[in-house]
Amino acid sequence: MNNNGAVFAGLSTLDLAYAVPRYPAEDSKTQADELFLGAGGPAANAAVAYAFLSGRVPTLVTALGKHPLAELIRGDLQQHGVGITDLTPDGDQQPPVSSIIVATAAATRTIVSLDGSRVHAPFDSTAAEHLHHAAVVLLDGHYAEPALRLAAAARRAGVPVVLDAGRWRAVHTELLPLVDIAICSAAFTPPGVQADSDDAVVGHLHGVGVPQVAITHGAQPITYSMPGERGTIAVPATEAVDTLGAGDILHGAFCHFLTAAEPFPLALRHAAEVATRSCASVGTRAWMRR
Repeated sequence: MNNNGAVFAGLSTLDLAYAVPRYPAEDSKTQADELFLGAGGPAANAAVAYAFLSGRVPTLVTALGKHPLAELIRGDLQQHGVGITDLTPDGDQQPPVSSIIVATAAATRTIVSLDGSRVHAPFDSTAAEHLHHAAVVLLDGHYAEPALRLAAAARRAGVPVVLDAGRWRAVHTELLPLVDIAICSAAFTPPGVQADSDDAVVGHLHGVGVPQVAITHGAQPITYSMPGERGTIAVPATEAVDTLGAGDILHGAFCHFLTAAEPFPLALRHAAEVATRSCASVGTRAWMRR
């Protein structure tokens, strides 16, 4: 842990996003105002945000393979300063492709994609070697075996594990006891836990051993809970154009501020400010040029 780096593990996709004033009518043709083509996915976007904010080279543990489309993803990530450990270097599978319509007038986005975690990604023991130079590990819950093995290795090495919990996955049952910080969406509901109840979700996560928990609600305040303290963090107001990837950017920014030794609530607050800025332009990379 000598260079305050970070390891991100999970899904990488190829994102094809069009910005249009309003969502197209069915069976119609629409001319887009802008186009974004590049790498996407929760862990990948978070790694890009971390690299931009920290000036360091994070490691992304993901499944790409040798399909031609994977080269587009790999090139985009490398251009943005992200190092890659490929769990499927010889795989010829097509990487997940997300087709995205961003309706700028309403600041909404519609995504059509396949579940990228259908690809089997075996654990590569060399991925754990990156923990020697890391101060934080973020997992997005895709690729169950690598996530569990990395989380266990991080626990042994004393490296904090952050979980991006967008929605419940079967792997979470085993993964949560190895997590130090869970940042959950409002849609994250463990089985048997009351839906739409922050109290119930927080109580469950603390009960299975997660000491620090945050729950995001889009533009509404973030709820957080940690030993001896519980509260909310306001999300800065913005004229949102595109919320695509804002949650991923929140997670990457949080990891940056956490490795800068900011306490949990303050790191959340500063990460929310960064994520809000990203909503003011189209595309998960455009905010970096502002």
